Amino acid sequence: MKNFILAIASFLITGVIVHAQEVTFQATVDRNEIATGDPVKLTIALGNVSSASGITTPDLGGLAVLQGPMESNSFSSINGRMSRSSSRIWYLTATQPGTYVIGPSTVRVGRAVLQTDPITIKVSKGAGSGSSAATNEAQKRDQNLFCTISLSKNKAYVGEQIIATYTLFSRYNSLQPQDYDLPKLSGFWAEEVDLGAANWESSLRTVNGLQYRVAVLKKQVLIPLRSGKLTVAPMTLNYLVNPGFFSSGTPVRIQSNSSEITAVELPPGKPADFIGAVGELRMEMKTPGTTVKANEAIDLTIRFSGRANLKLIDAPKLGLPPDFETYDPKISDKISVNGSGMSGSREFQYLLIPRHPGKYDLGDMTFSYFDPNSGSYKQLRSDSLYFNVQPGDANSSASVGTSSKMDVQRLGSDIRYIRTGDLELRRKGEHLFGSGKYIAGMVVPPALLLLLFLWHRKREEQLSDLGGQRRRGADKVAKRRLAEAETALKKEDRNAFHDAVGKALEGYFADKFNLGVAEVNAAMIREKLGTVDEGRTAEEYINLITASQMARFTPVEGKPQRQTYDEAAAIISRIENQIRG
Repeated sequence: MKNFILAIASFLITGVIVHAQEVTFQATVDRNEIATGDPVKLTIALGNVSSASGITTPDLGGLAVLQGPMESNSFSSINGRMSRSSSRIWYLTATQPGTYVIGPSTVRVGRAVLQTDPITIKVSKGAGSGSSAATNEAQKRDQNLFCTISLSKNKAYVGEQIIATYTLFSRYNSLQPQDYDLPKLSGFWAEEVDLGAANWESSLRTVNGLQYRVAVLKKQVLIPLRSGKLTVAPMTLNYLVNPGFFSSGTPVRIQSNSSEITAVELPPGKPADFIGAVGELRMEMKTPGTTVKANEAIDLTIRFSGRANLKLIDAPKLGLPPDFETYDPKISDKISVNGSGMSGSREFQYLLIPRHPGKYDLGDMTFSYFDPNSGSYKQLRSDSLYFNVQPGDANSSASVGTSSKMDVQRLGSDIRYIRTGDLELRRKGEHLFGSGKYIAGMVVPPALLLLLFLWHRKREEQLSDLGGQRRRGADKVAKRRLAEAETALKKEDRNAFHDAVGKALEGYFADKFNLGVAEVNAAMIREKLGTVDEGRTAEEYINLITASQMARFTPVEGKPQRQTYDEAAAIISRIENQIRG
Protein backbone atom coordinates (compact mmCIF):
# COMPACT_ATOMS: atom_id res chain seq x y z
CA MET A 1 0.00 0.00 0.00
CA LYS A 2 2.83 2.42 0.88
CA ASN A 3 4.55 1.78 -2.42
CA PHE A 4 1.28 2.31 -4.28
CA ILE A 5 0.73 5.70 -2.65
CA LEU A 6 4.29 6.79 -3.49
CA ALA A 7 3.78 5.76 -7.13
CA ILE A 8 0.55 7.73 -7.38
CA ALA A 9 2.20 10.85 -5.87
CA SER A 10 5.17 10.56 -8.19
CA PHE A 11 2.86 10.31 -11.18
CA LEU A 12 0.88 13.39 -10.13
CA ILE A 13 4.04 15.47 -9.52
CA THR A 14 5.45 14.43 -12.89
CA GLY A 15 2.17 15.41 -14.58
CA VAL A 16 2.29 18.85 -12.99
CA ILE A 17 5.88 19.34 -14.09
CA VAL A 18 5.09 18.24 -17.62
CA HIS A 19 2.07 20.54 -17.69
CA ALA A 20 4.21 23.43 -16.43
CA GLN A 21 6.79 22.78 -19.10
CA GLU A 22 4.11 22.93 -21.76
CA VAL A 23 3.43 26.68 -21.07
CA THR A 24 5.82 28.86 -23.06
CA PHE A 25 6.20 32.66 -23.09
CA GLN A 26 9.12 34.20 -24.91
CA ALA A 27 10.20 37.17 -27.04
CA THR A 28 12.39 36.70 -30.09
CA VAL A 29 13.82 38.86 -32.89
CA ASP A 30 14.90 37.78 -36.33
CA ARG A 31 18.28 39.48 -35.85
CA ASN A 32 20.13 41.40 -33.15
CA GLU A 33 22.25 43.67 -35.35
CA ILE A 34 20.83 46.06 -37.95
CA ALA A 35 21.74 49.34 -39.68
CA THR A 36 19.74 52.53 -39.22
CA GLY A 37 16.54 52.35 -41.22
CA ASP A 38 16.56 48.54 -41.50
CA PRO A 39 13.58 46.62 -40.05
CA VAL A 40 13.77 44.04 -37.26
CA LYS A 41 10.92 41.61 -36.49
CA LEU A 42 9.90 41.24 -32.85
CA THR A 43 7.67 38.27 -31.91
CA ILE A 44 6.17 37.66 -28.46
CA ALA A 45 4.57 34.23 -28.25
CA LEU A 46 2.52 32.60 -25.50
CA GLY A 47 1.83 28.87 -25.95
CA ASN A 48 -0.15 26.04 -24.38
CA VAL A 49 -2.33 27.88 -21.87
CA SER A 50 -5.97 27.32 -21.06
CA SER A 51 -6.51 30.92 -19.94
CA ALA A 52 -4.34 34.01 -19.61
CA SER A 53 -4.62 37.75 -19.04
CA GLY A 54 -3.50 39.93 -21.96
CA ILE A 55 0.09 40.22 -23.05
CA THR A 56 1.59 43.61 -22.22
CA THR A 57 3.48 45.65 -24.78
CA PRO A 58 7.15 45.87 -23.82
CA ASP A 59 9.19 49.03 -23.62
CA LEU A 60 10.70 49.25 -27.09
CA GLY A 61 13.71 51.21 -25.81
CA GLY A 62 13.48 54.00 -28.40
CA LEU A 63 12.91 51.83 -31.44
CA ALA A 64 10.28 53.12 -33.86
CA VAL A 65 7.31 51.04 -34.93
CA LEU A 66 7.13 50.45 -38.66
CA GLN A 67 4.17 48.11 -38.47
CA GLY A 68 2.17 46.37 -35.77
CA PRO A 69 1.22 44.95 -33.46
CA MET A 70 -0.28 42.11 -35.48
CA GLU A 71 -1.95 39.36 -33.44
CA SER A 72 -2.57 35.68 -34.18
CA ASN A 73 -4.36 33.08 -32.01
CA SER A 74 -4.81 29.29 -32.23
CA PHE A 75 -6.85 26.84 -30.16
CA SER A 76 -6.46 23.05 -29.60
CA SER A 77 -8.34 20.35 -27.69
CA ILE A 78 -6.56 17.16 -26.56
CA ASN A 79 -8.48 14.62 -24.48
CA GLY A 80 -11.03 17.26 -23.60
CA ARG A 81 -8.39 19.71 -22.45
CA MET A 82 -8.54 23.10 -24.21
CA SER A 83 -5.32 25.07 -24.78
CA ARG A 84 -4.58 28.33 -26.54
CA SER A 85 -1.51 29.84 -28.19
CA SER A 86 -1.19 33.51 -29.20
CA SER A 87 1.50 35.78 -30.53
CA ARG A 88 2.10 39.46 -31.30
CA ILE A 89 4.42 40.70 -34.02
CA TRP A 90 6.02 44.15 -34.52
CA TYR A 91 8.32 45.43 -37.22
CA LEU A 92 10.71 47.94 -35.65
CA THR A 93 13.57 50.14 -36.80
CA ALA A 94 16.07 52.62 -35.38
CA THR A 95 16.66 56.13 -36.71
CA GLN A 96 20.02 56.60 -34.99
CA PRO A 97 22.99 54.27 -34.37
CA GLY A 98 23.40 52.89 -30.87
CA THR A 99 22.41 50.06 -28.54
CA TYR A 100 18.69 49.59 -27.86
CA VAL A 101 17.14 47.30 -25.24
CA ILE A 102 13.64 45.90 -25.68
CA GLY A 103 12.19 45.49 -22.20
CA PRO A 104 10.31 42.46 -20.89
CA SER A 105 6.68 41.71 -21.67
CA THR A 106 4.43 40.16 -19.00
CA VAL A 107 1.33 37.96 -18.98
CA ARG A 108 -0.73 36.46 -16.11
CA VAL A 109 -1.45 32.74 -16.32
CA GLY A 110 -3.61 31.61 -13.43
CA ARG A 111 -1.98 33.01 -10.30
CA ALA A 112 1.47 33.19 -11.86
CA VAL A 113 2.98 36.13 -13.82
CA LEU A 114 5.27 35.15 -16.67
CA GLN A 115 7.89 37.51 -18.12
CA THR A 116 10.07 37.51 -21.21
CA ASP A 117 13.78 38.25 -21.18
CA PRO A 118 15.07 41.65 -22.39
CA ILE A 119 16.52 41.74 -25.90
CA THR A 120 19.48 43.88 -26.99
CA ILE A 121 19.61 45.31 -30.51
CA LYS A 122 22.79 46.87 -31.85
CA VAL A 123 22.29 49.49 -34.56
CA SER A 124 25.10 50.66 -36.79
CA LYS A 125 25.19 53.69 -39.05
CA GLY A 126 23.41 53.08 -42.35
CA ALA A 127 24.62 53.82 -45.84
CA GLY A 128 22.98 57.26 -45.66
CA SER A 129 19.40 58.46 -45.56
CA GLY A 130 19.91 61.89 -47.11
CA SER A 131 18.40 63.60 -44.08
CA SER A 132 19.88 66.71 -42.53
CA ALA A 133 21.07 67.17 -38.97
CA ALA A 134 18.01 69.34 -38.26
CA THR A 135 15.70 66.56 -39.51
CA ASN A 136 17.48 63.96 -37.40
CA GLU A 137 17.24 66.11 -34.27
CA ALA A 138 13.56 66.85 -34.87
CA GLN A 139 12.85 63.16 -35.43
CA LYS A 140 14.46 62.36 -32.07
CA ARG A 141 11.95 64.65 -30.30
CA ASP A 142 8.90 63.06 -31.92
CA GLN A 143 9.14 60.27 -34.47
CA ASN A 144 5.54 60.67 -35.61
CA LEU A 145 5.17 64.43 -36.13
CA PHE A 146 7.81 67.14 -36.41
CA CYS A 147 8.63 70.36 -38.25
CA THR A 148 11.99 71.60 -39.51
CA ILE A 149 13.42 74.93 -40.64
CA SER A 150 16.02 74.48 -43.38
CA LEU A 151 18.11 77.22 -44.97
CA SER A 152 19.54 77.35 -48.47
CA LYS A 153 22.83 78.42 -46.90
CA ASN A 154 24.14 78.99 -43.38
CA LYS A 155 26.69 81.66 -44.30
CA ALA A 156 25.92 84.71 -46.41
CA TYR A 157 26.94 88.30 -46.99
CA VAL A 158 24.93 91.19 -45.62
CA GLY A 159 22.25 91.87 -48.24
CA GLU A 160 22.46 88.39 -49.81
CA GLN A 161 19.31 86.30 -50.22
CA ILE A 162 18.69 83.14 -48.18
CA ILE A 163 15.70 80.82 -48.68
CA ALA A 164 14.11 79.50 -45.46
CA THR A 165 11.79 76.49 -45.82
CA TYR A 166 9.42 75.31 -43.10
CA THR A 167 8.57 71.60 -43.61
CA LEU A 168 6.10 69.36 -41.75
CA PHE A 169 6.66 65.57 -41.44
CA SER A 170 3.75 63.38 -40.30
CA ARG A 171 3.07 59.66 -39.87
CA TYR A 172 -0.53 60.24 -38.79
CA ASN A 173 -3.44 59.49 -41.08
CA SER A 174 -5.17 62.79 -40.35
CA LEU A 175 -4.13 66.16 -38.96
CA GLN A 176 -6.18 69.24 -38.18
CA PRO A 177 -4.14 72.44 -37.74
CA GLN A 178 -4.92 74.73 -34.83
CA ASP A 179 -2.96 77.88 -33.99
CA TYR A 180 0.75 78.53 -34.43
CA ASP A 181 3.46 80.95 -33.29
CA LEU A 182 5.45 82.54 -36.10
CA PRO A 183 9.24 82.45 -35.79
CA LYS A 184 10.80 85.65 -34.49
CA LEU A 185 13.21 87.36 -36.87
CA SER A 186 15.78 89.94 -35.84
CA GLY A 187 18.30 91.47 -38.20
CA PHE A 188 16.55 90.29 -41.38
CA TRP A 189 14.53 91.81 -44.17
CA ALA A 190 11.96 89.09 -44.91
CA GLU A 191 9.72 88.53 -47.92
CA GLU A 192 7.00 85.86 -47.87
CA VAL A 193 6.73 83.35 -50.72
CA ASP A 194 3.10 82.80 -51.65
CA LEU A 195 2.54 79.02 -51.48
CA GLY A 196 -1.23 79.05 -51.09
CA ALA A 197 -2.55 76.33 -48.78
CA ALA A 198 -0.09 73.81 -47.38
CA ASN A 199 -0.33 70.82 -49.75
CA TRP A 200 0.99 67.37 -48.97
CA GLU A 201 3.54 65.93 -51.38
CA SER A 202 2.21 63.18 -53.62
CA SER A 203 4.93 60.70 -52.59
CA LEU A 204 6.16 59.64 -49.18
CA ARG A 205 9.58 60.64 -47.96
CA THR A 206 11.78 58.25 -45.98
CA VAL A 207 13.80 59.57 -43.06
CA ASN A 208 16.05 57.03 -41.29
CA GLY A 209 13.85 54.16 -42.38
CA LEU A 210 10.52 55.77 -41.45
CA GLN A 211 8.10 57.00 -44.10
CA TYR A 212 6.39 60.38 -43.73
CA ARG A 213 3.83 62.46 -45.47
CA VAL A 214 5.49 65.80 -46.09
CA ALA A 215 4.09 69.33 -46.59
CA VAL A 216 5.90 72.66 -47.05
CA LEU A 217 4.16 75.04 -44.66
CA LYS A 218 6.03 78.24 -45.40
CA LYS A 219 8.88 79.74 -47.39
CA GLN A 220 10.63 83.04 -46.84
CA VAL A 221 13.34 85.03 -48.57
CA LEU A 222 15.59 86.34 -45.80
CA ILE A 223 18.10 89.14 -46.36
CA PRO A 224 20.57 89.81 -43.49
CA LEU A 225 20.70 93.50 -42.62
CA ARG A 226 23.72 93.32 -40.31
CA SER A 227 26.74 91.13 -39.79
CA GLY A 228 27.20 88.55 -37.04
CA LYS A 229 25.29 85.51 -35.82
CA LEU A 230 21.61 85.85 -36.72
CA THR A 231 19.02 83.35 -35.50
CA VAL A 232 15.72 82.25 -36.96
CA ALA A 233 13.75 81.36 -33.82
CA PRO A 234 11.73 78.11 -33.63
CA MET A 235 8.20 77.89 -35.00
CA THR A 236 5.56 76.38 -32.69
CA LEU A 237 2.50 74.58 -34.07
CA ASN A 238 -0.59 72.98 -32.52
CA TYR A 239 -2.48 70.12 -34.20
CA LEU A 240 -5.30 67.72 -33.50
CA VAL A 241 -4.17 64.20 -34.37
CA ASN A 242 -6.62 61.80 -36.06
CA PRO A 243 -9.85 63.74 -35.46
CA GLY A 244 -12.98 61.85 -36.49
CA PHE A 245 -16.74 61.63 -36.17
CA PHE A 246 -16.61 60.03 -32.73
CA SER A 247 -13.44 61.76 -31.50
CA SER A 248 -12.26 65.33 -31.48
CA GLY A 249 -8.68 64.15 -31.86
CA THR A 250 -5.62 64.25 -29.64
CA PRO A 251 -3.94 67.65 -29.23
CA VAL A 252 -0.24 67.67 -30.10
CA ARG A 253 2.11 70.64 -29.79
CA ILE A 254 5.38 70.59 -31.72
CA GLN A 255 8.26 73.01 -32.09
CA SER A 256 10.69 73.23 -34.95
CA ASN A 257 14.42 73.66 -34.66
CA SER A 258 16.06 77.07 -34.67
CA SER A 259 18.50 77.95 -37.44
CA GLU A 260 21.56 80.13 -37.23
CA ILE A 261 23.07 82.18 -40.02
CA THR A 262 26.52 83.71 -40.08
CA ALA A 263 26.17 87.06 -41.84
CA VAL A 264 29.49 88.32 -43.20
CA GLU A 265 30.16 92.04 -43.57
CA LEU A 266 30.78 93.18 -47.13
CA PRO A 267 34.49 93.50 -47.88
CA PRO A 268 36.21 96.89 -47.69
CA GLY A 269 36.73 99.11 -50.69
CA LYS A 270 33.10 99.97 -51.40
CA PRO A 271 32.78 102.15 -54.52
CA ALA A 272 31.41 105.66 -54.08
CA ASP A 273 28.25 104.79 -56.04
CA PHE A 274 27.49 101.64 -53.99
CA ILE A 275 24.26 101.95 -51.99
CA GLY A 276 23.67 98.36 -50.83
CA ALA A 277 22.64 96.38 -53.93
CA VAL A 278 23.67 92.71 -53.59
CA GLY A 279 23.11 89.96 -56.16
CA GLU A 280 23.31 89.72 -59.94
CA LEU A 281 22.20 92.87 -61.78
CA ARG A 282 21.93 94.37 -65.23
CA MET A 283 21.30 98.04 -66.03
CA GLU A 284 19.56 99.58 -69.00
CA MET A 285 19.17 103.31 -69.67
CA LYS A 286 16.99 104.71 -72.43
CA THR A 287 15.53 108.01 -73.56
CA PRO A 288 13.25 108.74 -76.57
CA GLY A 289 15.67 111.21 -78.15
CA THR A 290 18.73 113.35 -77.56
CA THR A 291 17.73 116.41 -79.57
CA VAL A 292 15.13 118.51 -77.80
CA LYS A 293 14.10 122.10 -77.42
CA ALA A 294 14.52 124.18 -74.33
CA ASN A 295 11.71 123.76 -71.78
CA GLU A 296 10.58 120.49 -73.38
CA ALA A 297 10.34 117.44 -71.10
CA ILE A 298 12.72 114.48 -71.51
CA ASP A 299 11.78 111.01 -70.26
CA LEU A 300 14.82 109.18 -68.93
CA THR A 301 14.36 105.56 -67.78
CA ILE A 302 16.88 103.53 -65.78
CA ARG A 303 16.01 99.85 -65.32
CA PHE A 304 17.75 97.35 -63.05
CA SER A 305 16.98 93.66 -63.55
CA GLY A 306 18.25 90.33 -62.29
CA ARG A 307 18.25 88.30 -59.09
CA ALA A 308 19.10 90.64 -56.23
CA ASN A 309 17.65 92.50 -53.26
CA LEU A 310 15.68 94.67 -55.70
CA LYS A 311 13.25 96.06 -53.12
CA LEU A 312 16.18 97.59 -51.22
CA ILE A 313 17.58 99.47 -54.23
CA ASP A 314 17.02 103.24 -54.04
CA ALA A 315 16.92 105.63 -56.98
CA PRO A 316 20.39 106.38 -58.37
CA LYS A 317 21.55 109.99 -58.24
CA LEU A 318 21.94 111.75 -61.57
CA GLY A 319 24.82 114.17 -62.03
CA LEU A 320 22.83 116.75 -64.01
CA PRO A 321 24.03 120.26 -64.80
CA PRO A 322 22.15 123.15 -63.19
CA ASP A 323 20.50 123.95 -66.52
CA PHE A 324 18.42 120.79 -66.11
CA GLU A 325 15.45 120.62 -63.80
CA THR A 326 14.41 117.19 -62.51
CA TYR A 327 11.81 115.65 -60.22
CA ASP A 328 11.65 112.58 -58.01
CA PRO A 329 11.49 109.50 -60.23
CA LYS A 330 8.47 107.26 -60.61
CA ILE A 331 9.27 103.71 -59.49
CA SER A 332 7.81 100.73 -61.35
CA ASP A 333 8.40 97.24 -59.93
CA LYS A 334 8.04 93.90 -61.66
CA ILE A 335 9.42 91.79 -58.85
CA SER A 336 8.54 88.20 -58.08
CA VAL A 337 9.35 86.39 -54.84
CA ASN A 338 9.36 82.62 -55.21
CA GLY A 339 11.21 79.56 -54.02
CA SER A 340 14.38 80.60 -55.83
CA GLY A 341 14.44 84.09 -54.29
CA MET A 342 13.67 87.67 -55.30
CA SER A 343 14.07 88.48 -58.98
CA GLY A 344 12.61 90.73 -61.68
CA SER A 345 13.17 94.41 -62.33
CA ARG A 346 12.89 97.84 -60.72
CA GLU A 347 12.53 100.82 -63.05
CA PHE A 348 13.10 104.51 -62.27
CA GLN A 349 11.45 107.00 -64.64
CA TYR A 350 12.88 110.52 -64.46
CA LEU A 351 11.41 113.68 -65.96
CA LEU A 352 14.12 116.15 -67.08
CA ILE A 353 13.52 119.66 -68.35
CA PRO A 354 16.43 121.60 -69.93
CA ARG A 355 15.89 125.31 -69.40
CA HIS A 356 18.57 126.73 -71.71
CA PRO A 357 19.79 125.78 -75.19
CA GLY A 358 23.22 124.27 -75.64
CA LYS A 359 25.09 121.00 -76.04
CA TYR A 360 25.29 118.96 -72.84
CA ASP A 361 27.48 115.91 -72.43
CA LEU A 362 26.32 114.21 -69.21
CA GLY A 363 28.88 111.42 -69.51
CA ASP A 364 28.11 107.85 -68.55
CA MET A 365 26.25 106.85 -65.39
CA THR A 366 27.75 104.18 -63.10
CA PHE A 367 26.11 101.95 -60.51
CA SER A 368 27.99 99.48 -58.33
CA TYR A 369 26.69 96.32 -56.70
CA PHE A 370 28.20 93.41 -54.79
CA ASP A 371 28.27 89.97 -56.43
CA PRO A 372 28.24 87.28 -53.68
CA ASN A 373 29.21 84.55 -56.15
CA SER A 374 32.55 86.16 -56.92
CA GLY A 375 32.84 87.97 -53.59
CA SER A 376 33.65 91.27 -55.31
CA TYR A 377 32.12 94.60 -56.26
CA LYS A 378 31.06 95.07 -59.86
CA GLN A 379 30.21 98.27 -61.67
CA LEU A 380 27.51 98.79 -64.28
CA ARG A 381 28.15 101.59 -66.77
CA SER A 382 25.73 103.12 -69.24
CA ASP A 383 26.52 104.65 -72.61
CA SER A 384 27.48 108.30 -72.62
CA LEU A 385 24.40 110.50 -72.46
CA TYR A 386 24.44 113.54 -74.76
CA PHE A 387 21.69 116.13 -75.28
CA ASN A 388 21.50 118.79 -77.97
CA VAL A 389 19.11 121.40 -76.61
CA GLN A 390 17.91 123.83 -79.25
CA PRO A 391 16.21 127.16 -78.61
CA GLY A 392 12.56 126.84 -77.77
CA ASP A 393 9.74 128.31 -79.83
CA ALA A 394 9.26 132.00 -79.22
CA ASN A 395 6.06 132.91 -77.47
CA SER A 396 3.55 134.00 -80.06
CA SER A 397 2.78 137.59 -79.31
CA ALA A 398 -0.60 138.90 -80.30
CA SER A 399 -0.48 141.92 -82.50
CA VAL A 400 -1.99 145.02 -80.87
CA GLY A 401 -3.74 147.28 -83.32
CA THR A 402 -3.77 151.07 -82.81
CA SER A 403 -7.00 152.82 -83.38
CA SER A 404 -6.83 155.62 -85.90
CA LYS A 405 -6.92 159.09 -84.63
CA MET A 406 -10.14 160.72 -85.72
CA ASP A 407 -10.82 164.36 -86.05
CA VAL A 408 -12.33 165.77 -82.97
CA GLN A 409 -14.55 168.73 -83.35
CA ARG A 410 -13.80 171.50 -80.99
CA LEU A 411 -16.69 172.22 -78.74
CA GLY A 412 -15.87 175.47 -77.13
CA SER A 413 -12.32 175.38 -75.62
CA ASP A 414 -12.34 172.28 -73.30
CA ILE A 415 -11.66 169.48 -75.84
CA ARG A 416 -8.21 169.35 -77.53
CA TYR A 417 -5.92 166.74 -78.99
CA ILE A 418 -3.77 164.92 -76.41
CA ARG A 419 -0.09 165.63 -77.02
CA THR A 420 1.85 162.33 -77.36
CA GLY A 421 4.92 162.85 -79.55
CA ASP A 422 7.64 164.99 -77.98
CA LEU A 423 7.17 164.93 -74.25
CA GLU A 424 10.44 165.43 -72.32
CA LEU A 425 9.42 166.55 -68.91
CA ARG A 426 11.73 166.83 -65.87
CA ARG A 427 11.69 168.76 -62.68
CA LYS A 428 13.66 171.87 -62.76
CA GLY A 429 17.07 171.55 -61.04
CA GLU A 430 17.06 167.71 -60.84
CA HIS A 431 19.73 165.54 -62.60
CA LEU A 432 20.19 161.75 -62.80
CA PHE A 433 23.98 161.80 -62.46
CA GLY A 434 25.02 161.57 -58.82
CA SER A 435 21.54 160.75 -57.61
CA GLY A 436 20.61 157.74 -55.47
CA LYS A 437 19.06 156.02 -58.47
CA TYR A 438 22.27 156.48 -60.43
CA ILE A 439 24.41 155.03 -57.63
CA ALA A 440 22.00 152.09 -57.15
CA GLY A 441 22.05 151.42 -60.87
CA MET A 442 25.83 151.31 -60.87
CA VAL A 443 26.23 149.11 -57.72
CA VAL A 444 23.29 146.72 -57.76
CA PRO A 445 23.94 144.91 -61.13
CA PRO A 446 27.56 143.93 -60.27
CA ALA A 447 26.43 142.85 -56.81
CA LEU A 448 23.65 140.72 -58.28
CA LEU A 449 26.11 139.27 -60.79
CA LEU A 450 28.51 138.38 -57.95
CA LEU A 451 25.72 136.78 -55.93
CA LEU A 452 24.60 134.82 -58.99
CA PHE A 453 28.15 133.59 -59.53
CA LEU A 454 28.50 132.52 -55.88
CA TRP A 455 25.10 130.77 -55.98
CA HIS A 456 26.00 128.97 -59.21
CA ARG A 457 29.32 127.84 -57.74
CA LYS A 458 27.67 126.57 -54.55
CA ARG A 459 25.03 124.75 -56.57
CA GLU A 460 27.70 123.02 -58.64
CA GLU A 461 29.41 121.91 -55.42
CA GLN A 462 26.12 120.57 -54.07
CA LEU A 463 25.36 118.71 -57.29
CA SER A 464 28.79 117.10 -57.29
CA ASP A 465 28.34 116.08 -53.64
CA LEU A 466 26.01 113.08 -54.07
CA GLY A 467 26.27 112.20 -50.41
CA GLY A 468 25.31 115.72 -49.40
CA GLN A 469 22.29 115.68 -51.73
CA ARG A 470 21.22 112.39 -50.24
CA ARG A 471 21.51 113.75 -46.68
CA ARG A 472 19.63 116.93 -47.50
CA GLY A 473 16.87 115.01 -49.26
CA ALA A 474 16.48 112.41 -46.49
CA ASP A 475 13.62 114.27 -44.84
CA LYS A 476 11.79 114.72 -48.14
CA VAL A 477 12.04 111.00 -49.02
CA ALA A 478 10.93 110.00 -45.51
CA LYS A 479 7.89 112.27 -45.73
CA ARG A 480 6.90 110.67 -49.03
CA ARG A 481 7.10 107.19 -47.49
CA LEU A 482 5.18 108.32 -44.44
CA ALA A 483 2.51 109.64 -46.81
CA GLU A 484 2.28 106.11 -48.22
CA ALA A 485 1.89 104.83 -44.65
CA GLU A 486 -0.89 107.38 -44.06
CA THR A 487 -2.69 106.14 -47.18
CA ALA A 488 -2.34 102.51 -46.03
CA LEU A 489 -3.61 103.48 -42.58
CA LYS A 490 -6.76 104.99 -44.07
CA LYS A 491 -7.28 101.88 -46.21
CA GLU A 492 -6.70 99.69 -43.11
CA ASP A 493 -3.98 97.83 -45.03
CA ARG A 494 -1.92 96.57 -42.09
CA ASN A 495 0.97 95.01 -44.03
CA ALA A 496 1.40 97.99 -46.36
CA PHE A 497 1.32 100.37 -43.37
CA HIS A 498 4.10 98.66 -41.41
CA ASP A 499 6.10 98.12 -44.60
CA ALA A 500 5.95 101.85 -45.41
CA VAL A 501 6.81 102.90 -41.83
CA GLY A 502 9.75 100.49 -41.75
CA LYS A 503 11.09 101.75 -45.08
CA ALA A 504 10.62 105.37 -43.95
CA LEU A 505 12.65 104.82 -40.76
CA GLU A 506 15.38 102.70 -42.34
CA GLY A 507 15.57 104.78 -45.51
CA TYR A 508 15.73 108.09 -43.62
CA PHE A 509 18.59 106.90 -41.42
CA ALA A 510 20.48 105.47 -44.41
CA ASP A 511 20.06 108.69 -46.43
CA LYS A 512 20.83 110.99 -43.49
CA PHE A 513 24.15 109.32 -42.77
CA ASN A 514 24.96 108.24 -46.34
CA LEU A 515 24.70 104.51 -45.62
CA GLY A 516 23.31 101.49 -47.42
CA VAL A 517 20.00 100.17 -46.11
CA ALA A 518 21.78 96.93 -45.21
CA GLU A 519 24.02 98.93 -42.82
CA VAL A 520 21.11 100.21 -40.71
CA ASN A 521 21.29 98.29 -37.43
CA ALA A 522 21.12 98.95 -33.69
CA ALA A 523 24.88 99.42 -33.30
CA MET A 524 25.06 101.93 -36.17
CA ILE A 525 22.02 103.87 -34.85
CA ARG A 526 23.62 104.15 -31.41
CA GLU A 527 26.88 105.28 -32.99
CA LYS A 528 25.30 108.03 -35.10
CA LEU A 529 22.58 109.20 -32.67
CA GLY A 530 24.32 108.46 -29.37
CA THR A 531 25.08 112.16 -28.76
CA VAL A 532 21.52 113.30 -29.47
CA ASP A 533 19.39 113.73 -26.36
CA GLU A 534 21.82 111.60 -24.28
CA GLY A 535 21.08 108.51 -26.39
CA ARG A 536 17.33 108.46 -25.75
CA THR A 537 16.57 109.32 -29.36
CA ALA A 538 18.73 106.41 -30.57
CA GLU A 539 16.94 103.90 -28.34
CA GLU A 540 13.53 105.23 -29.36
CA TYR A 541 14.54 104.93 -33.03
CA ILE A 542 15.71 101.33 -32.52
CA ASN A 543 12.48 100.42 -30.72
CA LEU A 544 10.36 101.90 -33.53
CA ILE A 545 12.24 99.96 -36.24
CA THR A 546 12.09 96.73 -34.20
CA ALA A 547 8.36 97.17 -33.52
CA SER A 548 7.71 97.81 -37.21
CA GLN A 549 9.56 94.63 -38.23
CA MET A 550 7.78 92.56 -35.59
CA ALA A 551 4.35 93.92 -36.57
CA ARG A 552 5.05 93.19 -40.22
CA PHE A 553 5.88 89.53 -39.75
CA THR A 554 3.70 88.68 -36.74
CA PRO A 555 0.01 89.26 -36.02
CA VAL A 556 0.90 91.17 -32.85
CA GLU A 557 1.04 94.97 -32.64
CA GLY A 558 2.54 96.58 -29.57
CA LYS A 559 0.68 99.86 -30.05
CA PRO A 560 -2.04 101.39 -32.25
CA GLN A 561 -1.02 102.13 -35.84
CA ARG A 562 -1.86 105.84 -35.51
CA GLN A 563 0.47 106.12 -32.50
CA THR A 564 3.23 104.32 -34.42
CA TYR A 565 2.77 106.72 -37.35
CA ASP A 566 2.84 109.83 -35.10
CA GLU A 567 5.95 108.64 -33.25
CA ALA A 568 7.79 107.89 -36.50
CA ALA A 569 6.96 111.31 -37.97
CA ALA A 570 7.90 113.05 -34.70
CA ILE A 571 11.29 111.38 -34.29
CA ILE A 572 12.29 112.04 -37.91
CA SER A 573 11.34 115.71 -37.49
CA ARG A 574 13.26 115.89 -34.20
CA ILE A 575 16.42 114.39 -35.72
CA GLU A 576 16.13 116.71 -38.73
CA ASN A 577 15.98 119.77 -36.43
CA GLN A 578 18.96 118.67 -34.34
CA ILE A 579 21.23 117.35 -37.13
CA ARG A 580 21.47 119.67 -40.12
CA GLY A 581 23.15 118.98 -43.44
